[in-house]
Amino acid sequence: GKLFFVNTRSNPDVPIHDGTTVFMVPSSTPGFRVGKVFNKAGWRFYQNAELIFDNVRVPHANVVGEVHGGLKARTGPGSAFSDFELACNALGVCDDACESAMLCAKTHSRGGKPLASHQLIQLKLGEMHMLSEALRTYVMKAACDMDEKRYNSASIVMVMNYSTDIIRRVTALNLDIHGAAGGVVNTFADKLVRDGMVWWHLAGDTTQRLKAVKRLIK
Repeated sequence: GKLFFVNTRSNPDVPIHDGTTVFMVPSSTPGFRVGKVFNKAGWRFYQNAELIFDNVRVPHANVVGEVHGGLKARTGPGSAFSDFELACNALGVCDDACESAMLCAKTHSRGGKPLASHQLIQLKLGEMHMLSEALRTYVMKAACDMDEKRYNSASIVMVMNYSTDIIRRVTALNLDIHGAAGGVVNTFADKLVRDGMVWWHLAGDTTQRLKAVKRLIK
């Protein structure tokens, strides 16, 4: 069966940072079930659903980390990985978009000529690859900072924000190129755009951008 990691408010009388505990709950636990699965525009593989607990008992052995220490993992030296991971994921989507756009440009024609021979398409392909390679370089810089244990480096947060801008531009250009192939929206190109929207909520908010600036001005 599946395992669910559930954040719980284990002590409501203290601030949330000091009163949260994470439990590992197997799907076979009596009284536990998954309710409604919510539809989403992007990241549909990453399901969001109701978790229903009906007199569920979870043993102490299933505590992950420390009791009342559920949020500490987000503030320790390894907490930067979640920021870095989003940037790496975005780079993977950009690589997919570049490959998809190049295949479309080579295999479709417009006005009797291959799409790849049209200057406008060539410019879009060039911009997509340029942006993706710039993000790749920044990801490698952040990876180096983490390898050297420079966890307070602003790059680790800024690369996440940068990836938010890049994934939107690259996936949109890919959709444009597929549109030029005949005006019919390609389902895969459309999917990459919808997946890219998720970064607005996970990585591109004002809080994260201010977090990066605070590291710069220390």
